[in-house]
Parts: sequence; C-alpha cells; structure tokens
Amino acid sequence: MKVPYSKEGVDFRLMLLVSIRRFRFVLYGICLGAFIFGGSYYLVKNVLSGMPEYQAVAEVYLQYTDDVEIDNIYINQHTWEELVYNDIIADYAAEEIGRRLDIEEVKQKVSGRTETDNRIVVVKAVSTSQAEAKLLANKYAAAISKFAPELKEIDDARVIKTASTAEKLGFEDRTWAMTFTGAVFGLIVSILGVLLYFVWDDSLYIPITSEIRYGIPTLGLTTDMMRKYSLNSDDSYLGDMKRKKNKKTEFYRLWLQVNFLKKTEGFKKIAVVGTSLSENTDFVVNIINSIVKEQKENEIYDIDRSIIAKKDAYFSSPEYEIVAPGSVNNDPTIAGTAAKCDAVILLIKAGDHNGKLVERALDLLRTQEANVVGIILYDVNSILIKNYVFSPFCSSTRKLREDIYNARNSSDISS
Repeated sequence: MKVPYSKEGVDFRLMLLVSIRRFRFVLYGICLGAFIFGGSYYLVKNVLSGMPEYQAVAEVYLQYTDDVEIDNIYINQHTWEELVYNDIIADYAAEEIGRRLDIEEVKQKVSGRTETDNRIVVVKAVSTSQAEAKLLANKYAAAISKFAPELKEIDDARVIKTASTAEKLGFEDRTWAMTFTGAVFGLIVSILGVLLYFVWDDSLYIPITSEIRYGIPTLGLTTDMMRKYSLNSDDSYLGDMKRKKNKKTEFYRLWLQVNFLKKTEGFKKIAVVGTSLSENTDFVVNIINSIVKEQKENEIYDIDRSIIAKKDAYFSSPEYEIVAPGSVNNDPTIAGTAAKCDAVILLIKAGDHNGKLVERALDLLRTQEANVVGIILYDVNSILIKNYVFSPFCSSTRKLREDIYNARNSSDISS
C-alpha cells in the first residue's frame, strides 16, 4: 500500500538560507533582463530602424499691413498648418525645385507652422538625404515668401533663415533606461523563480524534514566536508590530530553515533540501504562501521577486564553485522534483503531533488515489511547546516552540543 506522505509547511529560515545559496541565479536574471531589454531596444532603434532621416529648417518672416491687428488676424497657426499643404504652395515649391519631386511628394516631406506672434513661419523638411532635406526646406520657404504677399493681410514676406544644415532625426536615447528597467524586471522574476523553485523542490536539506515528511527520524548527517575526513583504507577513522583540527566534523560524527546506537539498540543485523541511482555511499557506511568498531573494541576491553561477561557481548558478538547491499532504487530486490535484517537505515543524499526516489525506496521497503528505523542524510552542505543549526541566533545550539557530548560520554553508550 502506498503511504500518503505528509506535506510539511514552509520553513522560512531554511528557504532564506537555500535561496541565498542560489543568489547567483538572481545575478544571472539581472544580467539577462538588462541584456534583453537594453539590447532589444538598441537593436530596434539603432540597427533595424532602416535608413536615417534628416531634417532641415528654414524660416520666413511675414510683414503684415499696417491696418492688421496681429492678435485678431485669422491667419493663425492652424491656418498656416493647412496652407503649407495647399497645392498652390506645393506647386510653387516643386517648380522652384525644378520638378524633381511631384506635388504630393513635396507635401509629404515638408511641414510648416507659425511661431510666437504669427510673424514667423517655420518650414521643416524631412528626407533620407541631407541635400534633399536642405533643398526642400529652402525652396519651400521661397515658395511661401512668393505666395504670402498675395494675401491682402500680408504686405511682404522674406526668408530670414535658410537651411544650411540638415540634422539627423533621432530619438530620445533610452537604452540605459531600458537596460535598468530590464535589470529590475530580471531581479524580480529571478527572486520569484528562486522562491518558487524552493517550494517545488522535494529535496531534504536538514534532518527535521525527514521526520515531518516521512515520519522517520534522522539519525544524523554527514557534510560535504566529511569526505575529506573520512576513513583510511584499513577502515579506521582518522586519528585524533585530524579530529582536533576539525571539531565540527567530529561533532557531526558524534551526533550520528549517539542516535545510531540509541535507535539500533537490541538489533543484531542492521541493513544500510541507499536510495541514489549513482552516488557512492561507501564512506557513510565506513563511518557507521568505524562507530561499531569503537564500540566493539570498548566491549572487548571490558570483557578482558571482567567488567562484563563474554556471554553478554553485543557488538563483539558473531551475530552482530552491518549489511550494505546497495541502493534499493538500483535493485528493487535489495528491499527483500533488507527486510530480512532486524533494522534498516536509509541513506539519502541532501539537496539532490530526490523526493520521488526516496518515496519509491520507502514504498519498496514497506512492501517487504522492512523495519526502517532511521535516515542518514549525507553530503549536507556544511555552510547551510552551520547557519541553520549552529547560528549564533539559535538559542538551542549550546544545549544540543551538551546533549550530544554528554550522551557520547555516558556509560550506556561507551560500554
């Protein structure tokens, strides 16, 4: 029967610590957002915008008759905006240009409007050619100066500014603004992505999660640094000098030792079963063997000193055995082998996105009615577990240390 695994709540402290470890993805998101927004804007506005356009400007001064009141004259800005597109003026301009352009082309490329007190008409010509833009502006201004005196309100008109240059028509360059916008967008999206990734992540990172999720206690953990302080080829744990140089590593080992001995007390045959499809868990098994070896040596010493009787031997008994058949996910028949042992300990790689594999392994073992007494997390991130469990803001750190060392040195554990 498939076990309905419980769903644990969100551990905000763990979420923060795990998200900080993935901060590089936030940086990637910022850079990617800035590149996409800024790069796309620059590409569209500067590279793919086609041929550049140039604008030339000329000005015509209007001299009104003496009886005209400028404030009340009907020839206002709106009037000139319509008149500059008049076929008569356009025809004048086209004639001045020499019929290089027809009237409609001239009207499309030229605009005009009055400024200030309606005495100045500003003529603007736009073209993909600088020369043509200047020619259009000047000739159109000349056409207006020729046409304007025909109006009864205007006594004279003359060009007061010719178009000597044609400036490239640009736009407000917002490349940097778009880059910054993209960076902010990338920041928000990447932070949300990291948080959602944590919510969907089914990995185990800390010991308490296995108890909440699977209802199985975590006996202890090994960190990613403990491989460096693992075992010699002769199966003996590295010496006291090495331990003294790495007290935190030794503490994790003692934590595992205390819980392992407590949870497996009374069992003579213990199976250590993996769940990974590829990870090598030999060093975890070796640490367990080293713990048992220490207990066996202490027990033999106590037997030699007649502290305990040989018939009461436990660790040094021929029946006591640690079995490591391999990963149950690689070979489902291992579940049957493990079920024949008195107790089963499951090895789970921390942070490996392996929730479904763990569930499958537990289903296989429970189908065979194996006695799963605990879980060992291995390759736990040493910085993460240090900040989570041994943070200076964690009030239980000192008590946890004291409990572990007191249990380690108690007579029922060491004997």
